[in-house]
Amino acid sequence: METQNYANHRQLVPMFHFVLFPLLVLTLIGSCVNLYCSWGDHARVYSASLFVVLSFCVLLLMFFCRVFALKARTGPFARRRTCGISP
Repeated sequence: METQNYANHRQLVPMFHFVLFPLLVLTLIGSCVNLYCSWGDHARVYSASLFVVLSFCVLLLMFFCRVFALKARTGPFARRRTCGISP
């Protein structure tokens, strides 16, 4: 069996990497611009700041989903799963 490492397990998913990630980054940028534009208006500043926080959390969630999936595929039980042995 080939040793698992980043080079043989990396994978680009076009909808994930080239569609979802840019959309989330643009959403975060747009929410920051919205917060900057509504800074003087106290009626809108709360919703704008909430949108910035939520956009940042979704971006972090996307990042951690990808990192945790890579760790699960290369973790200590990865060899047992590929050989058909249950832990």
